[in-house]
Amino acid sequence: MSTIYIRDGSSRIVGRIQTGSQGKQFAYVGGRMVGIYNPQLDKTFDSRLHVFGNGNQLMALVRCDDDD
Repeated sequence: MSTIYIRDGSSRIVGRIQTGSQGKQFAYVGGRMVGIYNPQLDKTFDSRLHVFGNGNQLMALVRCDDDD
């Protein structure tokens, strides 16, 4: 499983994206999962498994959750 860390302008880690089996990606902020990208469906889902949008939009979910 590979991990990409997302940093803010001050180089602080605000979230991470982990790639799991079958290429699925999971986004986390503060240890809480905020979204999933399924490449087979080419859709991004939020933490409640509602469709967030087409394509990989996990960075947008991490940024939105970080603003709270």
